[in-house]
Amino acid sequence: MADTYADTILYGGDIITMDDKNLHTGKVEAIAITGSIIVDVGSMERVFSHKGPKTEVIFLNQQTLMPGFIEPHQHAVLTGQMQSVSRPVNIGGHNYRTYAEVRKVMLNTIQNLVGEPTGKWALFLGWDPELISDLPTLSAKFLDENFSTEVAIGVVGQSTHVAWVNSLALSKAGITNTTPDPERGTYIKDEDGNVTGQMYEGPAILEVLGHAPMPDAHEIVESVMARWKYYASVGFTTVTDLAYIPNNDFDKVLKVIASRKDCPIRLGLYHRQQPCKDSSSGKTKAWQGTQPQCGTQEGKVQNTETEEKCKAESIGYFSDKLWEVGIKFVADGSPHCGTAAVRQPYLNTPLTETLGFPPAPCYGMLNFTSEELADSVRRLSKAGKQVAIHCHGERACEQVLKAYEQVLADDPTNTNRHRMEHVGLMTVDQITRAGKINIALSFFVDHLRFYGSVYKTDIFGEDRVNRWTPLSEATKSGITWTIHQDNPSFPGDTNPFANMKTAITRTCRDDPSHPYGPEYCVTIHEALKAYTINAAWQLHLDQHLGTITVGKKADLVVLSENPYHKDPFDLEDINVVETFLEGRRNNLANVKAVAPGINVLQRATDA
Repeated sequence: MADTYADTILYGGDIITMDDKNLHTGKVEAIAITGSIIVDVGSMERVFSHKGPKTEVIFLNQQTLMPGFIEPHQHAVLTGQMQSVSRPVNIGGHNYRTYAEVRKVMLNTIQNLVGEPTGKWALFLGWDPELISDLPTLSAKFLDENFSTEVAIGVVGQSTHVAWVNSLALSKAGITNTTPDPERGTYIKDEDGNVTGQMYEGPAILEVLGHAPMPDAHEIVESVMARWKYYASVGFTTVTDLAYIPNNDFDKVLKVIASRKDCPIRLGLYHRQQPCKDSSSGKTKAWQGTQPQCGTQEGKVQNTETEEKCKAESIGYFSDKLWEVGIKFVADGSPHCGTAAVRQPYLNTPLTETLGFPPAPCYGMLNFTSEELADSVRRLSKAGKQVAIHCHGERACEQVLKAYEQVLADDPTNTNRHRMEHVGLMTVDQITRAGKINIALSFFVDHLRFYGSVYKTDIFGEDRVNRWTPLSEATKSGITWTIHQDNPSFPGDTNPFANMKTAITRTCRDDPSHPYGPEYCVTIHEALKAYTINAAWQLHLDQHLGTITVGKKADLVVLSENPYHKDPFDLEDINVVETFLEGRRNNLANVKAVAPGINVLQRATDA
């Protein structure tokens, strides 16, 4: 008899622990859970010695048990907010293929708002000429003439780094031809100095769209909870938000959800900041903005450089379901609007003109000076903060890497596990250097699934698209790397197996026979590590999550099939049967009793 009775025992299927220590100790047949902790992993005989009169025994029905997946780079809060009924309508290339389809959706949405007493805006997300080839060039004039002058309209590009509004929206936001650009944001003007309705980057976009009426708190709670349940339904037990900005009202919403017994996931927050000047010393400090408050028009992003306004409340550590992991900077923009800082110019094509790229030759832009970035990283690193920095282009990757090299040269024993995010065009040499100083990389490889062909013909050319996110080089350099999908700045919905398929095959959805840079493909084992133990390590959770190991939290996922036995092109056929958070089932599966105290997990679709 074991020392303690288990609350739950799972057996009767493939158990993938992702724990390298178990690779040579024989097949794992069962696991036992007491409270929130895994208390035994091993043979049936040993694990069932923990069975007591109240132990729930779950037969896996020949399905597969794994550690719960961890999504290392999402914008979970924004994605959850956008599910509320008053938030943007999705018009992305995942669901639509022609302008006629998109136009119909937009016109119907606008028509339903004409005469609306609350003054709601018609907001749309996912304008994507890369995937919908016949989309026209947007401007305030075009939106006025083709859609409406009675309803304020905002259209956000799929990358979320570019947006367009009509004249009424500009007026409601108080944007005129003489309005100065916000720091690190741009209002595009024509050759006569007139605002066109196009905007680059968050400070400018939020300054305008922040004037749209906000949903009420109840609506946001429901939409965010629905999003959390969706994350669980695709296998996640931990998700991150890489653009958290403190907001007293919305933080209360997050705390309410994290405190619920049925909260299905953990949420780790990276506090988005930017450098700003300390007016008293002339040194740079970290600036933090605020989001619009729920149900109000207050709290729009402030672009100030005073130390006083650098202060804001934040969640900090609320619980193991909701906490701040680190700090987030955005060093450059997006390849979808020509603002990612590249070494060779973007291609100059009709598509880049439609997308609103800056005039050729376009090399993108760096958001900070190198001094600002290095100084901010140094200060935060000394304070024990982990820093994650968005950097897509080679120039941005170089700037970020040099900042880390400078800071860590003075602190070689640093254990902050600083991160570089997206790293689309990061070079092999840069990856090698990152490995030498133990920088964590999180790759946005799934761009290739949607944009591989258009990157090749219209934006980067063949050489650059073939070396997009060279994952195998990170393995060679000993880097603990992950992959992510970055919703909502992404046409597909969050699906870890779709992302793993891209990492393994490096193919585009419209041409699955052609791999881009096949030498950079990885194995299914590496892809699974990216969503389990590697992601846990990047979030400083590897002592508690990421493997099925005695003493760790029982965050688990049950899959319909074993991914190791699946053709990589068919990985998306795997269904998530159930997830467990701290040993508590999220009730995604139908459970059939077959004997007293023994239940069978069934796929909900087969019930």
